[in-house]
Amino acid sequence: MENLLLLMIMYLIYTVIAFWLFNGSFVSPSFVFSLSLSMMLCLAYYTATTMGMLFAIGIRTFNIFAFAGIVFIATEFCVYLLRTSSCSLKPLESHVKYEPLIVNRQIQICATIFFAMSAVIAIYVLYVNTGGGSWADRMRAYKKLVFTDPYSLRYIVITAQLYKINVIAIDVFGYIMVYNLTVCNVPVKQVLSYIIDTVLYAVFSAVYTGARQSAIEVLLFLMSIYAVLNMRPGGKAKIYRFILRAVPLLLVVAALFTVTGGLVGRYTTKSSLENLAEYICGGLYFFDRHIDDPSTKYFGQATLSYVYSIPQRMGMKIFESDDDILIMGEFDIYGNTVTVFGRWYRDFGTIGVFIMTCIISLLYSLVYHYKLTYLNNIDYEHHFARIFYCQFLTGLIWACYDDRIASLLTVQSVVFLIAVPIVFWLLIKKRLRLI
Repeated sequence: MENLLLLMIMYLIYTVIAFWLFNGSFVSPSFVFSLSLSMMLCLAYYTATTMGMLFAIGIRTFNIFAFAGIVFIATEFCVYLLRTSSCSLKPLESHVKYEPLIVNRQIQICATIFFAMSAVIAIYVLYVNTGGGSWADRMRAYKKLVFTDPYSLRYIVITAQLYKINVIAIDVFGYIMVYNLTVCNVPVKQVLSYIIDTVLYAVFSAVYTGARQSAIEVLLFLMSIYAVLNMRPGGKAKIYRFILRAVPLLLVVAALFTVTGGLVGRYTTKSSLENLAEYICGGLYFFDRHIDDPSTKYFGQATLSYVYSIPQRMGMKIFESDDDILIMGEFDIYGNTVTVFGRWYRDFGTIGVFIMTCIISLLYSLVYHYKLTYLNNIDYEHHFARIFYCQFLTGLIWACYDDRIASLLTVQSVVFLIAVPIVFWLLIKKRLRLI
């Protein structure tokens, strides 16, 4: 218990240091990474002291987590020093006039219809692939098939393609919504269709994946966009006010997280906080419990599992058995995740965790400090950088839970990088319309 308490205190200190080093930014890689681990460790300590969850992490787990945090912040600080010393940085002009991003009304209506149809199709696919019973019973059966034998599901190819299109569309429309609301101060009624689109996407993604994570991620994406867009004169004050207002919102979200558990086939008698804590802390629990498991047999077998699954789907044989592609662990209780460090540790050991931490911090920091900070908010190209960064920022937001960076190494991410600029260009630059 002492190791857990000390590690929690250390990551709270890391979070403060990251906030101070990088000019009070709420979206710098180190701050997001440290805050993610800090919240998980606080919840872990809560579960250990009030829920009886078996938390007494060993010294090796403590050392890996403690030093990885230092490596992450130190790497970003080196990038920050290189950026500030290589050129003179000028703050944004406070008198710049920001114009709303306008999408043709016909396209907005068609987009809403598309999101609604996607949700209906996902529900239909759920029903045709499950035998009967209540909604929760069907969701549990469907989720089991999604995780164990997705290729046996009827029409899953259709919903899989719809999901890719939905992600691209909701990121573009979500960005436009937040930009117009926060930067251009347009009335809420002018972005009402985007709000409806977001709700419909949440329904579709929750049904398609059989989990709440995608719906949560779209909310995190919108909040990240809000924070990034306020990195300008007077912006940080708006963020501080937002944080004060967000506390009640987070309580509502935590309650919704528990209530919607039944909609995706999960039941619980625990409170919202207990349910959230158990969900988030499973990664640390399993990392510590399985730290003595043997290393993987093949290079990057867990870290690059999503990459290896691509040729597998094309019928190519990569390993001796398809089960060697470690998309997901199989554990007994508290979920099946091992934090962002779990896959790295199993593939490459302790030193490998530090190397991978350095690489990931470097990649995120280069994008953040060279593409997001000290840029003119009305430059067309920079809209893409914000969308890409905030979409992939989920890899750091979920660092406390699982290696979501691994799942970014997919064909879908490549399609996303290509499609978003095209869609944005057609909608905003060319003012695409149907007639």
